[in-house]
Amino acid sequence: MIKEFLPYDVVRNDALKLAYKMYNIDGFVPDVIYCSLRGGAYMANVISEYYKIAHKNHHPVLYAAVVARSYTDVRKSTPRVYVDGWTYPPANLRPGDRIMLIDDIFDTGNTINALVDILLDYGVSRENIKVVVHDYKDCTYRKKQPVLPDYWCRKLVINSPAEDRWIHYMSHELVGLSEEELEQNYYKQDPELKSVLGSYLGKQAADE
Repeated sequence: MIKEFLPYDVVRNDALKLAYKMYNIDGFVPDVIYCSLRGGAYMANVISEYYKIAHKNHHPVLYAAVVARSYTDVRKSTPRVYVDGWTYPPANLRPGDRIMLIDDIFDTGNTINALVDILLDYGVSRENIKVVVHDYKDCTYRKKQPVLPDYWCRKLVINSPAEDRWIHYMSHELVGLSEEELEQNYYKQDPELKSVLGSYLGKQAADE
């Protein structure tokens, strides 16, 4: 599998430009931004901050989170999506509320589709839900999901499993790193990290 390391400042800058497009060009102002934890947190924080300054003279945009998980590690995934909770329950949404649902990546689409299904069950219309991701993996060899991203920073067309890639978001991810990847992407910039991470991640690499 191809592995790409994506610096957090790239995600930040892309998120700001996407927020500008949604707000200033498309005129989409959500009533609630839902951040899908934990992957969507960094991008959602940036977009929420943009709306805070761009929309400051209007009604505030509520920023909330949902804990959902479907991946266990780099090599394993489960088709079942676990939703552990919402900081602003969908039952509290009002008729006509517009929702922005943010995650870092659309891969299988299982998590996003499960969350959108929950919102639809609570009466939110699909046109009032905007799915926002940094990376949209359009895997042409897979069956299309009912819900696809409305906004993305990058669209990666992947025509076969051999072309697939694991995007490592350097804002938080530490699982699945080899000693060489740690050296290149962490220790080289800050040698002190070797004593901070080495005893844990060195064992992780050996176990794999």
